[in-house]
Amino acid sequence: MILIAITLNILLLFLAAIHVYWGFGGLWPGKTKQELIDLVFGKGNQFPTPFMCLFVAIFLALFSFLPIVWTFRIDLGFNSNLVFGFKLILEIVSLIFFLRGIFGYAPFVTKYWKPIFVYYTKRIYNPLCLFIGLGFLVILIV
Repeated sequence: MILIAITLNILLLFLAAIHVYWGFGGLWPGKTKQELIDLVFGKGNQFPTPFMCLFVAIFLALFSFLPIVWTFRIDLGFNSNLVFGFKLILEIVSLIFFLRGIFGYAPFVTKYWKPIFVYYTKRIYNPLCLFIGLGFLVILIV
């Protein structure tokens, strides 16, 4: 369980860092802005604003610490009501990642995306989201 918590922490911090990088104009894994849009967002021709990239990065960074706090039972002064609320937050985060992972396989969703994005979403993004969702769920159950 400790390994899962640390893995989730590192993975989500890495994803947060990538979003910060994009927020400051980074283009990886593309070479041009349109290529990045096609690879990462799947449609359109406008990249999210730096504010939106940083907004997502902040939430990914916050999510990254949830497994650590829960697994190591870091005392944040939680009473029983706050523990229930914390569990609910973990469940919601797990659900968010599960839904992203599942809907990325749905033809009624993927038909609107560029083929290159569908390729990467089915092979990388969806499995990654399902892994993260499962990791949060395992931490809650064990």
